[in-house]
Amino acid sequence: MKKFNVIFDHLINSLAFIAGSFIFAMMGIECYEIVSRYFFHRPTVWSVEFCEYMLFLLAFLGTTWVLKKRAHISVNILVERLKPRARTYCHLSASFMGILISLIIFWFSLKTSLENYVVGVKVIKTYALPKWIFLSFISFGYLLLLIEFVRQFSNYLRSLVLKKAEGKTS
Repeated sequence: MKKFNVIFDHLINSLAFIAGSFIFAMMGIECYEIVSRYFFHRPTVWSVEFCEYMLFLLAFLGTTWVLKKRAHISVNILVERLKPRARTYCHLSASFMGILISLIIFWFSLKTSLENYVVGVKVIKTYALPKWIFLSFISFGYLLLLIEFVRQFSNYLRSLVLKKAEGKTS
């Protein structure tokens, strides 16, 4: 299990780096668009669409890293006032709900992605791209979230069991 955790951590760190790189790429593309439009009067037809796709992808590539780092926005006024054991129960229930929600979204996005692949649905803007490719990133992102929520749930459960064991030995 330890090797899996190391590999998984490396994967989500790499995906977060790629997501962060997309931000710089979008900035460069938009700067290029501004210069080509206003200085050379030759706007690009692809810049907005590519930035839209990158923005979509970075959300699903970087979300698991944010969850792992616990860097997402949270309202913890109530939770911080709880005793450590009650706080652990709150984290356990939040992780469990995350598991359920991630599992449901993963399942439906995978199902929809496969249906779009079979039917051959395309996203038609400047370029006609297969829709299943984008939907598969939703599936992939939620699969990673599901794994991270399971890891967090097991960590909270393990800490709860250890605290109970410490209480019995004292």
